[in-house]
Amino acid sequence: MKRFLPLLLLPLLGSAPKALPPLPDSARILTLRINGQPVEADTISSRFFLGTDRALRLNIVRADDPDGEGLTIIIDRFPIQAGTYAFQEILSGRNRDASYRYGSTAAYSKSCPDNPGSVTITGVNAARHWLAGSYRCQVCESGRGGKRLTLEGTFRYPVEKE
Repeated sequence: MKRFLPLLLLPLLGSAPKALPPLPDSARILTLRINGQPVEADTISSRFFLGTDRALRLNIVRADDPDGEGLTIIIDRFPIQAGTYAFQEILSGRNRDASYRYGSTAAYSKSCPDNPGSVTITGVNAARHWLAGSYRCQVCESGRGGKRLTLEGTFRYPVEKE
């Protein structure tokens, strides 16, 4: 018991880690990294949609191209709960895919021979229609010798009905 006593006193001494204040409900958090380099995301043009067929579509638009298509990730049959949803689970009858368009670059997850990718939902607020989590995917440019891009980021974002 004596070994644990100093640990119990840490909060009294101010050494305990402090919790961050909660974010306001209106705060939109959306990050994007391409091959490890941060790219500013446009939180006004980006949209998350949930269709009547329960397909979740994440559309993440770059701030330097607000009218562009950016990154689109589709998860069919999304059960609206926390979990990790991996790409290309075709055998289970689910279509999970990613595509990216920026300028003349068009890349798709299904163009890659190895297609690791997932969306991890860490929080669902059904009352306020928000999702929180992270995403990571690889997409490959179409055609011979196309570049492989790794896109990843985090989000706390509202979901709209489609």
